[in-house]
Amino acid sequence: MANGSTPAPLAARGLAKRYCSGGGELEVFAELSLDLAAGERVALTGESGTGKSTLLHLLGLLDAASAGEVRVQGRLTAGLGEAALAELRNREIGFVWQMSTLLKEFTALENVMMPLLIRGTAQAEAAAAGRERLKEVGLDARWHHLAGELSGGEQQRVVLARALAGRPRILLADEPTGNLDERTGLQIMELIEQVHATHGLATLYVTHNPAFAARADRILELRGGRLHARA
Repeated sequence: MANGSTPAPLAARGLAKRYCSGGGELEVFAELSLDLAAGERVALTGESGTGKSTLLHLLGLLDAASAGEVRVQGRLTAGLGEAALAELRNREIGFVWQMSTLLKEFTALENVMMPLLIRGTAQAEAAAAGRERLKEVGLDARWHHLAGELSGGEQQRVVLARALAGRPRILLADEPTGNLDERTGLQIMELIEQVHATHGLATLYVTHNPAFAARADRILELRGGRLHARA
C-alpha cells in the first residue's frame, strides 16, 4: 500500500513460521504477505491458535521468520544483528500487549520513560516526554503512582503511553482489551483510535471482539495458515 516511491511503514512478503514438534515440523503459516500503510488501522482476527500473536511477533521483530521478509520503513530487516533490531524496534514500533508488561515496582512515569532511557535520551528530556504521553492518555495526575497500584484499565493506558514515548510510526497491539471489562475495553479502544489519528500511525491490532474489529479500516482474518481479507 505504499504511495508512489514512499515505502509502507510495515511490509511483509512470503512470511512462514515453522516449529520442530515431536520429531517433525509444525507449520503455523506460510506465504503470508501484507502492507500496513501510514494512517491505516487494520484488525487481525482469527480463532485461537491460528498464529496471530506469532505473526505480530514476527512483524514486531521480536522473533525470526522461517522464511520470507519483513521491511520497516522500507528497510529489510533480515540479516540485522540483535542490537540493530533492538534499535529499530525502539525507534519505529510501539507495542501494546494483552497482559500488562509494566514493572510494578516502578512508577507510571518511570515505566513510560524506559524506552527513551534505553535509547540514550537524557533523563530530564525523557521525564518531560513521559509526562506528555501520560497526559495524552488521561493519566497525568497518576504519574507518580506505582504501576502495581493502578487499575487494569489505568495500566493499559500506561502501556499505551510507553508505546508512544519514542514517537514510533507503527503501533502493534495484541488483544489490548482482552483482560478488561467491556466498558473499560471500549475506552481503551477509543483511546487507541485517538492516538492513532493524532500521531498518524500505522496500526495493526489483534482482537476477538467483532465490534472492535469492525472499527478498523480493514479486517484480515488468519485462517488455515493464510490471511483472508474480510468485508
